[in-house]
Amino acid sequence: MPLEWSNSGPLALRVRFASAVDDAAFRIGRALVGVLKARLDGMNVEVVPAFASLLILPENAAVKSRATEVLSALPWPLPSGGEDIRGRQIELEVTYDGEDLPRVAAHAGVSEASVIALHSAPEYRVHCLGFSPGFPYLGGLNPVLRTPRLSSPRARVAAGSVAIGGEQTGVYSVAGPGGWNLIGWTPEPIFRPWAEALTDIFLMHPGDCVQFRAGRRRSGQATSSESPPPQAVAGAMPSLRLLSAGMGVTVQDPGRPGYRRFGVPPGGVMDPYAAAWANRLLENPEHAPVLELCLQGQRLEVLESGWLAVTGSSSGPAGKSGGWSAFRVRAGEVLEFPPGPAGIWSYLGLPGGVAAPRFLGSASQHPQAGIGAWIRPGDVIGRESGSRFCPPSPTAVRRVSWTERPRPTADGVVRAWPGPQWDQFSDEDRERLFSAEWRISARSNRVGFRLEGPLLSSGTGEMISEAVLAGCVQVPPSGQPLITMPDGPTLGGYPQLAIVDPEDLPLASQVRPGHVLRFRLAKEGG
Repeated sequence: MPLEWSNSGPLALRVRFASAVDDAAFRIGRALVGVLKARLDGMNVEVVPAFASLLILPENAAVKSRATEVLSALPWPLPSGGEDIRGRQIELEVTYDGEDLPRVAAHAGVSEASVIALHSAPEYRVHCLGFSPGFPYLGGLNPVLRTPRLSSPRARVAAGSVAIGGEQTGVYSVAGPGGWNLIGWTPEPIFRPWAEALTDIFLMHPGDCVQFRAGRRRSGQATSSESPPPQAVAGAMPSLRLLSAGMGVTVQDPGRPGYRRFGVPPGGVMDPYAAAWANRLLENPEHAPVLELCLQGQRLEVLESGWLAVTGSSSGPAGKSGGWSAFRVRAGEVLEFPPGPAGIWSYLGLPGGVAAPRFLGSASQHPQAGIGAWIRPGDVIGRESGSRFCPPSPTAVRRVSWTERPRPTADGVVRAWPGPQWDQFSDEDRERLFSAEWRISARSNRVGFRLEGPLLSSGTGEMISEAVLAGCVQVPPSGQPLITMPDGPTLGGYPQLAIVDPEDLPLASQVRPGHVLRFRLAKEGG
């Protein structure tokens, strides 16, 4: 097929180079990534490969323009260098007892024993990593076993689950939501965040060859998604003790961009604007880690007298000065966070920033992937000791100006760009996306917000998995769309009808379950 590319949101470029999942596509994709890296050398750009496409994420419009020039000038098809694409040989023992094994057998018209024999016979190639950290997308599935994804993704799939989605097979690297058909389980950890070397964190890499071997019945669960014990941070000053996590507490910073090719989402704070202000109030670097509080119910004991800052949806701890402010606290106080007037996410800043271990350069916690140190009731939360924040003694409160604060609102209207499969949806579905009121489902989290409203057609049916950006509006076969959030998958196989503008995604993330979100078609220059 000819090389095709198009905009994916306001800045990214989506490039399609093949129409099938095979070794020829793998060779083309690897060669294309190599050429792009060479010709965009020195520019801040991330390239995320998939089976038959890739996503180019440039730093700015100038880099995007250069990437477009490079694509326009490429000879196509690319000259073949005859490189050896065979990587390591990996064998995985699988217990074939997945809950969807009968469904796969019925769809294929064969026995369950035949499914096991057919699935364990081929040698598979790792084409790319995505969806979740280290999740291997494998090519080489017997066509008889091709089975449509579930109409609606499960809320949780166990780490180590071996599954089939369309014409692809793979292994869930961490526990989390998923829409593939589960046929078995392997005890081998696929994602190892505790490993020191980057190459050892992920069991498999593109080009590796994988053989499944039917094994004994399972005797336990995979440990790949479990967090290691919290690590002490040198020089940290004990500041708070968590008494109750309420609806949730995590450590977050701007995230870890640049690792999507390994399936590691950028993550980070859900509302960067509010988090940055929590740091500004304390004269911290804007990228310093903060505590992200979900909704309400958190209780923290103050261990040292000093200052804290609260921004975002919260109106501040009970008895203090309100939200969007920094205030004095005394050792021994207990801070309790009641419901705020609107929104979901609040940010608690500490002088110097929250002291937390880094993974791939970021302190952000990804609970489902087991990235970052968990904060549990009873844990002590430290701050970096280098802070010089010391306002004059008469100062009791520092507030963010009213002109700088977002206006609290229960509902939201966000701009959205046409998605990669926009043209494959009907006019009625495209119009319905922008005319309907969508309620945020209670089954929403940092991975994705599920929307409740009129049903949409998934348009394309089964498709080859491709890169997914935070803000993508995907439509599974159930017809109820969902918005990918910062901890969401990096690759996926549901059609993408639209992409929420990056500047508006924080607004969408602050709309509470049960409240309404509306979309407005984004346009160049506005």
